[in-house]
Order: sequence, then C-alpha cells, then structure tokens
Amino acid sequence: MNRKLKLFILLISISATVLFIFLLPNITAISEIWLPFLFFTIIAIIAEHKPVVLPAGGNITVAFPISFVVILVYGPAIAMVLEFFSIIWTIFRKKGSWFKALFNAAQYSLSSGLAGVVYIFTGGVVGKQNFVHYIIPAALCALTYCVVNTLLVTTVISLDSGMSLGKVFRINIREVLPSYLAEAPMGFIMAIIYVHIGIFGILLFFFPLLLARQSFELYTRMRKIYLETIRTLAATIDAKDPYTLGHSERVSHLAVDLAKKLDFAETDIEYLEYAAILHDIGKIGIADSILGKKDRLTDEEYKKIKEHPVIGANIIDSIEFLKKCSKAVLHHHERYDGNGYPQGLKGEDIPKTARLLAVIDAYDAMNSDRPYRKKLSPEDIVQELRDESGKQFDPVIVKAFLSLLQERRIG
Repeated sequence: MNRKLKLFILLISISATVLFIFLLPNITAISEIWLPFLFFTIIAIIAEHKPVVLPAGGNITVAFPISFVVILVYGPAIAMVLEFFSIIWTIFRKKGSWFKALFNAAQYSLSSGLAGVVYIFTGGVVGKQNFVHYIIPAALCALTYCVVNTLLVTTVISLDSGMSLGKVFRINIREVLPSYLAEAPMGFIMAIIYVHIGIFGILLFFFPLLLARQSFELYTRMRKIYLETIRTLAATIDAKDPYTLGHSERVSHLAVDLAKKLDFAETDIEYLEYAAILHDIGKIGIADSILGKKDRLTDEEYKKIKEHPVIGANIIDSIEFLKKCSKAVLHHHERYDGNGYPQGLKGEDIPKTARLLAVIDAYDAMNSDRPYRKKLSPEDIVQELRDESGKQFDPVIVKAFLSLLQERRIG
C-alpha cells in the first residue's frame, strides 16, 4: 500500500471521526432503540456480506437503502454507528486488511453522516413521521450519499491502482450509478413502511434488494468479459509483431491524455482507449516475413501492410461492444491531405478519434526502435510532427499534442 493511499485513508477516517463528534450531542441513546438498532445492524451486515467486486477493484453492496432509512428515522449519528459496526464486523469475519476495513467503515460512515447533515440542513426532520412532506430534503440526502460514496471509492481505487480518476469512474461506476441512485426511492419507501408497519415492513424489501445485487453482479461480469476480450486481442498483436511490444499500450495512454486535453466526451474517451489498444489488431492477417522485414518493403508487400486497418476494423466490427471503435481503427492511417489509406478521406471527413490516433501512432513509432531503423531524437520527432501538420496530421491535434509533450517535460 503506497504512502498516498495510507494518508488518504487516514484523512477520511479522521474526517468521519470529527463529523461524528460534531453530531454526537444530538444522537439518540442506543439503549432506547436497541431492538431496531440491532435489527438494522443485522440487515446491514447481511447486505454487506456478499459485495459485488467491481472490474477495476473495490466493490459495491445494496446496503444504501438501509442506511437511508436509518438516517431519516434515527438521524445521521446513529446511521454512522450502524455503518461502522456492520462494516467492521463483516471485514473482521473475513480477516481482511485492517486498512481496508478502516477505509470502508470510515467512508460509509462519512457518506451517511454528510447525507444526514444535508437532510437536516435543507429542512428535513428526523423521526417517525410522514416523510412525504420532506421529499426534497430526502432526495438531496440520497444524492449526497451517492456522490460522496462514489468520489471516495473512485479516489481510493485510483490511488491503489495508479489509474486515473476518469478511467476508474468509466470502468467501475458510470454504468452502475443509475441503478445505485435508483435504490434511493426504495429506501424512501422503506422508511415510510417502517414508520407505519414496523420491522416486518422492512423484510418485504429483501427480495428487491437481492434483485438489485444481482443486476450489479451481472454488470460487473459483463465488464470483466469486455476487458478480458480487449486484453486477449491486444496480446495477439504483441505475439504477432514483437517489435511493437508495448506500442498499443503506450498509444492508449497518450491518446487518453490528449483526448482529455481536447475535451473529448467521456464516452468517446472510453472507446478511443479501446481503439488505441486494438488499432493494429489487423496485423494478425499480415505475414511475419513482411512485419519483421529489415529491408525496404516492395510495392506488393507495402500493399499488404496497408490492408491491416481494414482487417482490424472487420475483426472489431464483429464484436458487438467494440463496434464503436471500428471507424477509428479503420481510418487511423488516413492523411489530413487525403493521401492516406484505406479510403483516402480528407480533413474533417476523417473521424476525429482516427485523426488523434494517427498523431499518437506516428509519434510512438518514431520514438521506438524498428527492424529497419533506430528511433528518432525528440527534436527530430517534434520537427517531423510540425512539418506534417496540415499534411499528414490534423494541425489542431498536432498543436495540442506538442503542448502536452511540453507540459510533460516541464512537469
């Protein structure tokens, strides 16, 4: 566990402790509500017992509606205590890392505490009453819980894995967030039912909670299959052409950074990342004797090489979840002046993702040793990009990329 991660976990733990001390004067004595507290603790432990593991690490549970009920009925301080005990007990039973237990207990407690503060601050009243009158404060409470929880989990996974916050969010959170938010109305209804019927009313919601967990699990399995498919396809490129080992990975990282600098939409960045990893997949259809040739290629051999974007696009187009990447792969060797291949597209007619890939692909190729030449110097690479701006490459993208390179050197 790296130092930044440890400091972050300690910061969250201290924040949760400070918030609990702030809320402590208004806490309901647990001795007065020991039976419902015990009941909700057991329910929360059951909900936390089988978390769904997310593709990029971390996990998600269906305990949010239970915490929501406790916030509305008994207040944020009791909800924080409930979260703390349910998480610590669950982790203790599994004999997991105490740092992980500390983070989970702290972040869930902090999420509940802050959500409860927002509920009260916006006019909500804690207790057994008609919560329909406080639907707006309750909605803001649920939104606060989801936002804080999402931010903390995304940050800790980013610090642990080294992935950017945006990438962790795209892989782990973005698709499950609507379902997660959809648990809020369930929690609100559970609070109303609990006030009118009592403990047995909560038990009616166990089946819907299990269905919610199942939907999370199906999503994460699907995402894992997606990512494993991409990694497997990328591995075939490296096995076929060892001289490009690591090329696709480097192109992917640079492409994502440049796309962020150019304010690409999050969805476009995700598919650009996949396209960058797979942009040379079509080389599996090219003979080894051509790929590894150290001498100048003949016209016929070069013609064969020029087929790889079409081969790659056809492979990707046959995989449903990768179809949106196929155009970037197909056109990453088009030239801005219209003299590229395979279709001779020109200027803005070339998809923007393909224009970006063309710059990054060429940069990494010039910055790597190849069978037929040594890599170029940084100065020569920059000069080549400038010379080809408006000819081979989109001048706007070249300008942004050169700026990115300069920022990296300064940093």
